[in-house]
Amino acid sequence: MKKLADDLKSVKAEINALSKKLEQVSKKADKLTKAAAAKKAKPKAVPKKKVVKKAKAAPAKKTVKKTAAKNVKAAPAKKTVRKKAAVTKAAPKKAAVKKAPTKVAKKPAASATPTNKVLTLMKRYKKGVVIAKLKERSGLSDKQISNILHRASKEGKIKRVARGVYQLA
Repeated sequence: MKKLADDLKSVKAEINALSKKLEQVSKKADKLTKAAAAKKAKPKAVPKKKVVKKAKAAPAKKTVKKTAAKNVKAAPAKKTVRKKAAVTKAAPKKAAVKKAPTKVAKKPAASATPTNKVLTLMKRYKKGVVIAKLKERSGLSDKQISNILHRASKEGKIKRVARGVYQLA
């Protein structure tokens, strides 16, 4: 019974300590929410960026007067002078970063794909070629060749001459 009473006292002490910590945390949370509300109410003024306009140099205007006499020289050209715009302080420019030149990857040869391989084989046979010969020369399976021929005929690259015989369109 005494042990139980001691355990209860220690639990009570821990609960009291936790309640004090909870009060402290809630006070801090209240302060933070008040500070956040104050920031929302009074937004800081954001300085506007100043625009700097550069004056362009005007090309010299040439005025040539037509005269009746050929020996008379034309009057010298008049130059117009523009005032330069007032330059305001601009933000310092960041240093330009040089990028290393990128190398362009070379494309693989067009004959690398099985479709191109079959089409280049078909170029050799003007009257048409049999599927068995395409299989033998290309080293592809029956299914691959039939798929390639089907796709190519849909795209209009080849046409069917007879059963199992195809030629370029």
